[in-house]
Amino acid sequence: MILFPAVDLKNGQCVRLEQGDMARATVFNLDPAAQARAFAAQGFEYLHIVDLDGAFAGKPVNAQAVESMLKAVTMRVQLGGGIRDLRTVEGWFSSAAASAISGQSKAGWRRAWRV
Repeated sequence: MILFPAVDLKNGQCVRLEQGDMARATVFNLDPAAQARAFAAQGFEYLHIVDLDGAFAGKPVNAQAVESMLKAVTMRVQLGGGIRDLRTVEGWFSSAAASAISGQSKAGWRRAWRV
């Protein structure tokens, strides 16, 4: 079994939404990179990140927070939220994301793995 701890980002902060409602978010860490390091220190090999603002906007919004997390750890990162085209996927892959997920893609793909 592979466990993916998840970090949802809203306004550059780690949050948990109540029943998926963006208006009912609880902040549990102000520093996304510190949260990523905490998961790595606990022995996790993978990390799942969702740019919630990006998911609603249709384009990456929390790029600075995501990039700080990617730089903070060496674990494989699966990224979602605001990814709608292959150009965005390629951009994230160049920033070290290992996997990208799109729930709404005009290109017809749902998941891509960097090899």
